Amino acid sequence: MYQIKYVVMDSCFEPEYKVEMAAGIPVWLFLVFKTPTAVLIEGRLTECEKNTCILYPPMTPIVYEARGENYHHEEWIHFLSDDEKLKEPYVPLLRPIKLINPDSVREIMRLLAYENIANYSERKNSMEALMNLLIYKLHDSSVNMGTTHMDSRLIRLRSEIYLHPEKDWTVQRMAKMVYLSESRLHTMYKETFHITCMNDVIMSRVQYAKNMLECTDKPVSDIALMCGYHGNEHFCRQFKEKTGLTPGHYREKYSILKA
Repeated sequence: MYQIKYVVMDSCFEPEYKVEMAAGIPVWLFLVFKTPTAVLIEGRLTECEKNTCILYPPMTPIVYEARGENYHHEEWIHFLSDDEKLKEPYVPLLRPIKLINPDSVREIMRLLAYENIANYSERKNSMEALMNLLIYKLHDSSVNMGTTHMDSRLIRLRSEIYLHPEKDWTVQRMAKMVYLSESRLHTMYKETFHITCMNDVIMSRVQYAKNMLECTDKPVSDIALMCGYHGNEHFCRQFKEKTGLTPGHYREKYSILKA
């Protein structure tokens, strides 16, 4: 179980900011550095990039100082817990971990901050679920250290592609969204997700089309438009290439509306 004591978002301090708590604090501390920071690890200062997090158990030394920015930015959570996941090797303790998706972690923390001051009937259960999700994200970041870093810009782009398959996606448009050249986007996207960005657009459209064919009785022509196609022929051809079935045959086989 988790008991949230305090959540702080978007803290901003002077560039010479330093924290020295040799005896630690009586609660767990989940700390995210949004700017470069030097952290005392095993007796020496270790340089950490932005979007690095550290999990401090209660009553353990906490020492760090700002590095190389006009201001120091950080976010943190104080909490109590007896969760068995809060130990090595499942999550790292007292050592910096580079977050593979800092935006998602930040959103979880922001939701925790809102829930912590709310008065909903399921508030405690909501916060328990959010804290578990946060620990899962920390675990995923720790086990993926040393692999290709997932650029948060690409994660946001892929989310947008799957949330809005109807948009007129082109490599040029996507490259502008993530401030990369078209060739660099192609390389980074393929390395990160093992698929080209345009093939991923097609997969997002096919995935959405499959859901609409299974769960609705909308005409195929309407579904094609909802998936970003301006003609049935192109939609049907790509759908069959990816699924082996025409949209009509797919609906006949998989529709959950069938009597």
